[in-house]
Amino acid sequence: MGKRRRVYDNRSNAVAMRETFVARAVEHETTFAFGWPEKMQQIGDSLAVAYASDKWKPKGKNGRREVELYKHLSESRNRIFSLPGLVRARETPDRRIDTLGPLVSFYDCPLPRHFAVLGLFKEVNVQLYTEGSSSDPGFGADEDDGVVTLTVRHGMLGGGQMLWSKNENGASDEPFLFVYTEQDGVMFIIVGEELDVEKDGIVG
Repeated sequence: MGKRRRVYDNRSNAVAMRETFVARAVEHETTFAFGWPEKMQQIGDSLAVAYASDKWKPKGKNGRREVELYKHLSESRNRIFSLPGLVRARETPDRRIDTLGPLVSFYDCPLPRHFAVLGLFKEVNVQLYTEGSSSDPGFGADEDDGVVTLTVRHGMLGGGQMLWSKNENGASDEPFLFVYTEQDGVMFIIVGEELDVEKDGIVG
């Protein structure tokens, strides 16, 4: 009999993250059909994430909230993981860009069953690994080497927590960001030791 995937119920954590982020109570919940990827490639570092959100906005006369564009500039090192083969050139979307970086298993990560929807995903600025090998990658000598902008059509930005406390008593749970679509599921995962979701927005 094979191992069971470790995905944990954490509705209260997801609700708290959403309510903290938008400064209001959760208004509705949605069930998604996708699950977490078993393996992803660590392709480099996330430098900034742009998204559109209605956080802090009151409802207008039409019953809707205005959406505003925000951009979180990484304040610490944030690593980005991608589905293998996902990164493609904007000018020629049929052409895959070969990326360096190790293939990392998420199978044993204590991932959440619930997450907070943070907004419409616009883009992520990434510094790709450009030196070495996938098992031992590195960044180029120039600070602009490997810097690209990645977009996902119909992408959404979500926030969750790696539930390390489920593995070890006293361990701290680790907030993370991810990009997904309802149809295709998770595309990117962004993690960082100081990354968090607070009332002022995404920090770290």
